[in-house]
Parts: sequence; C-alpha cells; structure tokens
Amino acid sequence: MKIKPGDLVLEIGSGNNPNPRSDILCDRYVHDNGERAGEFDIVIDRPFVVADGYRLPFADKTFDYVICSHIVEHMGDPKAFLAEVTRVAKAGYIDVPSAASERVFGWDIHHWYCGKKGNALVLQRKTEGVQFGGFFHRLIADQIWFRRFFEEHESEWYVQFEWEGTILLRVMRPMSQDEIHALDERAWKRLRSAKPELLKDIQFFIAWMRRRIQRKLRKEIKRSYWAFLRTVFPGKIVARLLPQIVCPACQGVLHGNDHGIVCSSCRTRYPVERGIPILLAPNEVRKGY
Repeated sequence: MKIKPGDLVLEIGSGNNPNPRSDILCDRYVHDNGERAGEFDIVIDRPFVVADGYRLPFADKTFDYVICSHIVEHMGDPKAFLAEVTRVAKAGYIDVPSAASERVFGWDIHHWYCGKKGNALVLQRKTEGVQFGGFFHRLIADQIWFRRFFEEHESEWYVQFEWEGTILLRVMRPMSQDEIHALDERAWKRLRSAKPELLKDIQFFIAWMRRRIQRKLRKEIKRSYWAFLRTVFPGKIVARLLPQIVCPACQGVLHGNDHGIVCSSCRTRYPVERGIPILLAPNEVRKGY
C-alpha cells in the first residue's frame, strides 16, 4: 500500500483485524457478527466510529488514504458505497476474495464475484448458493499443509486493488453457467496441486506460529491500553475525533463530549458509548448495536 508517513488513514469495516497503519477505525456492526465469517470479537484499539458505509460521517477528502478489506463484496449497492469512499479519501486500497476463492470457499453473506481488469474493479452479481458449505474453511483452519498452500498462492484467492482520485468500477452481467463451469475448472486445477510436504509444512508452521503469537501479543496489549483509555478518559477520545467527523445526515459540524454529540445544523443528536460515537442517521436500523 502506498501510504506515506504523514498520511491520515481511515479503515472501513475493520472488524477483528484492523490494519496496523490505520489511524481511525469505522465499522457498522459492533455486537453482531452476521456479516462476518465466524464469531469474532471486534477490535477497538484506537479511535473508533460506528457508522454506515453508505453515509460516512466525514467531510470531503478528510483522509489521505482509506483501507477497505473484504467489504465491497458485502455491499448491496457497491457503486453508492465506493462513491462515499472516494468522497472522504484521496486514495486507498481495496481487497476482496477473487471469483475463484468465492467458488471454492463460498460465503452466503457475499453478493458479488470480484475481479480486476486493467485499472478497473469488476463485479458480477452472485446468483448461486454456497457449493461446499464450510468444508474448505475447516480445512484451512485444521490442516497446516492447506494453509501453507493457500498462502503460497494468495494472489489467486484475493483481488488487491489500489486507487487514487477515483475508482473505475465495472458492474457486469451475472456469469453464465458455462463461465461458472470454466471458473470451477481453473480453481480445481489449482486445488489438485495441494498436498502435504512434511519439511515445508514444519517450516511454515514454525514461522506462522511465530507471526501469530507476535501479532496477538501486540493486539492484546494495544486493545487493553485502549480499553483503559475508553474507561478513564472517554472525553479526550471524543475530543480527538471531533475534528474529523461530521453529521452523517447533513454533513454539519458536530459538537459534544463523551455524554453525546449534536449537529450544529440539523440538531440531530448522536449517542457516545465509552468514547465511541454512534453516528448512525436516525432512520437507520441499529442492528448490531
């Protein structure tokens, strides 16, 4: 990712694994894992805002860079969502499961097959259900040789897309059955090369466990520290966020403290819970909160 040292970075849909470089986190669901592939505790270890992706509570071009990891495929209206993303940021990074990954792993909470063609992000509406249930999810969780295989060929399972200024989006017609069959054939050709290799698997397991322990330790220290700040100094957290956030209903200036926030223009009031502004428009369903 082309993030410069002084860039202000937003992450949308940070979930349980926010990027270390993100300065502000934004997620719609805090207490509901319905849009996540598993039961995860959301990570709140830096300034955090609850907001809807279609109505981001930030002024135009507030951020130098925005990270959207595994979000676009969930959106019912990706065009509207990406218009908001490019409104609030000057550049950014998107990653999504590839179409092959969608066929092999299958997520019934995803709406789109995703790909990249030239400098365009390409989406095609999914019309089929999940093929294999959780089989390959269990395989990657339980078998280190398959996890090694997956990481060795990561570029085939993920689409990584970096943009600046604008996002060229192409929404194509759904795949035909022949196109889906051809996609499945390519995916199975790659999968047939997966096999245990004892020495490689041992080396990979050691390196993978080292990374995992280090990452978990850093995450827990940071999360515990931020939980302390949210308990003892919630007002300071809100004061730090106020220069970056605006009213999602009218883009008005927000004022307030850890007891609540109010828009100076439309007078809409927003709650604050332990230093977290809940910036959802009044007419939005507060699912997950």
